[in-house]
Amino acid sequence: GVSLLHTKEMDWVRVIGVLVGILISIPAFFLRLILRFTCIGPGIFYFKKRSIPPHCLVDPKYGTHKFLTVNGVRLHYVESGDSDKPLLLFLHGWPQFWYSWRYQIEHFQKNYHVVAVDMRGYNDSDKPAGIENYFVTQMVEDVKCLVEGLGEEKVILAGHDWGGGVAWLFAALYPDMLSNLIVCNFPHPVALMDQRKNKLGASFEVLVHFCFSNAPYSQN
Repeated sequence: GVSLLHTKEMDWVRVIGVLVGILISIPAFFLRLILRFTCIGPGIFYFKKRSIPPHCLVDPKYGTHKFLTVNGVRLHYVESGDSDKPLLLFLHGWPQFWYSWRYQIEHFQKNYHVVAVDMRGYNDSDKPAGIENYFVTQMVEDVKCLVEGLGEEKVILAGHDWGGGVAWLFAALYPDMLSNLIVCNFPHPVALMDQRKNKLGASFEVLVHFCFSNAPYSQN
């Protein structure tokens, strides 16, 4: 009984801590937004369009840019290394794209067939309309079909953030296709759900993350 009471008290401390953090961050966020609006004007609400990509995104040291249509979508990916070596596939998180793996690409391309993909909805990959096209099961099928489209039967899968969530489910649905699994910054889904059910503070933190992730222009 004492330990349960202590746990509930700690949950409320976490909730209060998150709320205080939000209250502190709101003035800082709007002050920054006002300063940017003063300097840029209405242009603050527009994305900058480039006629050519920045050099860092087309640097050949990261590999060759390719496209493959799988599971009804055209996916962009960057491929490097020896195709006869084990396939190492990188799945990025939100709101990133293949470039977030640039350091790992350079390091591992010496010993692996490295592929860093733009997942559906990101960067140069297709962005189908409709929320049903972004269910995690759709993204898992993208990964499966991409591996098969590359002519491989086995994959070392590395996922970060939401890419890690996709990687976990891929491991559950297609374990025979995995030779190894690396997940960064995303807990096992069962552990995540257990924490959300048992910890009020953890549920609140996840809710805050979801809200900020879906806020307009939050990726900027």
